[in-house]
Amino acid sequence: MSDQKPLIYGIIHIGSSNVSMRIVQYNSVKDIRVIESVRKDTTFGEEVFNQKRLSFPSIKKLCRMLEGLKQLLMDYQVKVYAVYATAVLREAENCRSIIDLVRVNTGFNVQVVDMPQEIYFKHFGLQYQFKEYNKAIGGRMGNNFLFVDITSGCIGLTVWEKGALCYQHNVHIGTLRLLETFKLNQRDSMDFPQALGEYIHAIMEPLWVTVRNYDIDTVILSGREARIVGRLMGYEIEKEITEVRKDVIIRFHEEAGSLSTSMLRQKYHIEESLASVVSPTIHIYKEILDNVPVKNVVMMGMTFVEAASLFYGAQKTKDPALLYMRAQNLELTRSIAASYYYEPDHARAMERYSYHIIRAFDRYNGLNERDEFLLRMAIILYQIGKYVNLLGSSIQAWSMVKGTDIFGISDKEKDIVACIVYYDHKGMPSDDDEPFRILSDESKMTALKLIAIFRLVRAMDMSRKQKLKDVSARIVKDCLLIEYESDENTALETWLFDKEKEFFENIFGMEAKLERR
Repeated sequence: MSDQKPLIYGIIHIGSSNVSMRIVQYNSVKDIRVIESVRKDTTFGEEVFNQKRLSFPSIKKLCRMLEGLKQLLMDYQVKVYAVYATAVLREAENCRSIIDLVRVNTGFNVQVVDMPQEIYFKHFGLQYQFKEYNKAIGGRMGNNFLFVDITSGCIGLTVWEKGALCYQHNVHIGTLRLLETFKLNQRDSMDFPQALGEYIHAIMEPLWVTVRNYDIDTVILSGREARIVGRLMGYEIEKEITEVRKDVIIRFHEEAGSLSTSMLRQKYHIEESLASVVSPTIHIYKEILDNVPVKNVVMMGMTFVEAASLFYGAQKTKDPALLYMRAQNLELTRSIAASYYYEPDHARAMERYSYHIIRAFDRYNGLNERDEFLLRMAIILYQIGKYVNLLGSSIQAWSMVKGTDIFGISDKEKDIVACIVYYDHKGMPSDDDEPFRILSDESKMTALKLIAIFRLVRAMDMSRKQKLKDVSARIVKDCLLIEYESDENTALETWLFDKEKEFFENIFGMEAKLERR
């Protein structure tokens, strides 16, 4: 990594409470230098959560702000950049119009990050920094960690146990989303704090039985909300990790948790936009501490733009830290599958076979490492529908995958995974079927290729006995040649392969052969 020329790029974030930008020099995940950082507070989030859309004057204001950031990029001669938007555009009914107007007026192509990806970007940076911190202090924070990231629209709960990612759940109640549930006059009522606490408990209580199974040592509270509440408690929560005593949080809840937004403004001399965040956040913290026995509490102030800056560089350089997280994502997916129906040995055999086939293509046919990652997720999850019903298990699996927040993939990618499991063994993908129809044209082509490979590797272990050993794959002229060794009868595998290869040949335009060495 040190021999490579460092990357210099800009990351812009259109958030609910501010528009921000970072220009950074990225050498590695351990070595990232901030060249410039700017942030402008906005009320776009409040407007969207109250009105369900962003008004034209606000869109014009957003475009002017982005034009200013574009000029700053030009001043620094930065030609590589990415523009992300989170809940503020995700929740806006006129999202497409906003994106188009931004593109026309500024030239920026805005990527709207869905909720699981937003949590994932931030968690990538949080877990890396916390892991390094815990190592530096001799592991004093323990082995089992609960990461809690609160955004305007969501709470992300992620558990690491002894170095392994083992649980992840997103709850659709962020600070602004919680406030949206109540009318303005209700929020200023003396009864509001208690009602809010009871509402949060009713939604989050079902999670605690599972989370308590992990014997959490340390809970990590992160995000803008952590910085705001941390400052009011007397801590300066910025980039660094700050250890916080539980009794300080409990005492602050006793002091501020019963106050309305207007009373919080008067008591702490803060703006309404900040005061409105305090009450939901402190009630969420109290709910967690009441229900999850922990030894330590830390706060981390990492923002989305900071996390996205780190993730972008890691992605561009294929940093080992990102590859490690992907491996953990697959382990988490195995945990999800195991809670329904999952055959580990069968899945791992299919994963190995698919790895060799995709590597045989090299750079041909438009498949890449990300596509392989999605295929492996589909392989792990394709049988979960059998937990509900053996008949129609494919449609059950599709529905279950669609209804699950899968850590590490976007909603668009999840639709591809769900489509693969739907067509796991029969049927020609068609726009007559919802699982295929909802995909974009680009995603449809990716899904077709991955389904074709999926069916081949499923056939190769149809007996669930992993008969095919030392499998290799290569392209010989216009043929995918898969070779294997085996001391067993492989009639079932070869017969099923011959049945499935027609679909593969129609998609890839090449023959497929399975031959014993």
